[in-house]
Amino acid sequence: MTDEEFDALWNRACEWDAPAIRTHRGDEALHVVLTFDGSVHNGGLLNAVATYGEDPEYPLPRVLQAYRFLGLEDAASIIARARQEFEGFSAMADDARGDVAEERINASYVLDSGALSAAVRATVQASPQSFAPLG
Repeated sequence: MTDEEFDALWNRACEWDAPAIRTHRGDEALHVVLTFDGSVHNGGLLNAVATYGEDPEYPLPRVLQAYRFLGLEDAASIIARARQEFEGFSAMADDARGDVAEERINASYVLDSGALSAAVRATVQASPQSFAPLG
């Protein structure tokens, strides 16, 4: 896959109404991961877990499946662990959980764009039929 083709695939996954995200598992996974990853970078992992926990379109189990589909098992495990901690926090008052725990959880998400790009490229290579044709 050329860099130009990869950019087109990535950009398509950023479109909310791209038909490919409804018809091809790879496109859907990339779309869901980019959506969740953007939320993490905007508000932190704990906030993203809280937001997507029961989200009707992108519930956390769907997010975890998407990360795993792209071979991002380590990131999926970190998200799942953050969800467990969040569920434990939900019984506490906001001031009881403390900012230290939230900072620690947020810092545990270390997926960067280079690792995400490499995972997507590997998935396209291994399972090209999971992505809609470009063009």
